[in-house]
Amino acid sequence: MKIKMFCNFCGKTLETDLLEGKTRQVCEACGEVYYENPLPVASVILPNRDREIILVKRAREPFKDMWCCPIGFAETGESIEDAALRELKEETGIEGAITRLVDVSTHKNAFYGDLLIVSFEAEKVGGTECPGDDAGECRYFPVKGLPRLAFDSQEAAVQKFIELNKDLWNMHDSFETLIEGTVKNRIVYPGNLLSDELVKAVQNNSKRIVELWLDDITTNPSTRAYHCVDKGDLFSKAMFIMGQFETWLKGEKGEGELKAFYVELGSLRYRGGVPMEELVSSLSILKKHIWMFTYSFGVWEKAVDMYRMFELGERLVYFFDKAAYYTVMGYNQND
Repeated sequence: MKIKMFCNFCGKTLETDLLEGKTRQVCEACGEVYYENPLPVASVILPNRDREIILVKRAREPFKDMWCCPIGFAETGESIEDAALRELKEETGIEGAITRLVDVSTHKNAFYGDLLIVSFEAEKVGGTECPGDDAGECRYFPVKGLPRLAFDSQEAAVQKFIELNKDLWNMHDSFETLIEGTVKNRIVYPGNLLSDELVKAVQNNSKRIVELWLDDITTNPSTRAYHCVDKGDLFSKAMFIMGQFETWLKGEKGEGELKAFYVELGSLRYRGGVPMEELVSSLSILKKHIWMFTYSFGVWEKAVDMYRMFELGERLVYFFDKAAYYTVMGYNQND
C-alpha cells in the first residue's frame, strides 16, 4: 500500500504521531491530521428469473480473467447506491434498480489498503447485456453453479443472497408443483411440497383430530343424524380416512382405492338414514379440524410458514372435493 508523504494543504512533510490511541500521519507544519479511512466499494448481485446472476470476466489485473459481480469504487459526491448502479451499467450495459442491501464487509488490499465493500441486490430495468469498462465478457451463471469468484467478499455476499432468497424460491417451487397437480385435476403432486411436513404432522396426530371431529359432529346442528350413529363406527371410519390421508395425497394410493372407499361410505350413510347434506357437512367438518389443528401449532411469523398453511388449505380443498364427489356418487346409487 502506498504511504502519503506530503500534506495536501501546505506540501510539507508528514510525520507520525500517537493520537487517540493510534499511530496517525500528521503534518509537521500545519498540524493537519490524516485519518486513514476505508475506501468505499460498491458490488452488485443482479439475478434473472432463472435464478442466475450476471458476472463479468475481468480484463485487467488484479485477478485478470477471473469472474466477479460488477464492482468498483464509489466516487466523491456519489452515494454508494449510485456507485453500484453506475458500475453495473459500465461493466454490463444493464440499467438497474437497487432492491435491497445484501452484505457489508471489510477487506485489506495490498495496494489500496482497507476497503469497505457494500453488496446490493438489484433488478434489471433497462439496457442490454454487453461487457464494458474493464470487463472482457459478461454472462449469467446459475447461482448455485458459479465459477470461483475473484473476491472472497463476493463469495460471502452471494451465499447471503442465496440465504435471503431461499424461502421465496422454495415457495415458488412448491406453488409451481401445486399448480401442476391441480391444473391436471389430480389430488397428488409430482414433487415435494412445503406443506408436506404439515401433512406428516396431521398423520402423526390423527387420533386427536378425529376426537375433536367426533365431538363436533355428534353435537353440531348441521349433522343431527350423526348424534345417534354409533361413535365407535364413526371413530373407526374417520381413523381409516386419516390413516390413508397422507398416502392418498402423496399418490401412494391410487384413485381407484379412494373412489371405492368413499362410494361405499356414501352408500353406507344412505342405508343408515343420514341425509345427504349432513353427510357432506361431516366431511367439511373433518376438513375444518385438520386445518385448525395445524393452525394451532402457533403464530405464523414467517412468510414461508403462512404459505405452508395456505398450501395445505388448498390441498385439503382438492382432496375433500374429490372425497365429497365420490361419497355423493355412492349415496345416489341407492336412489
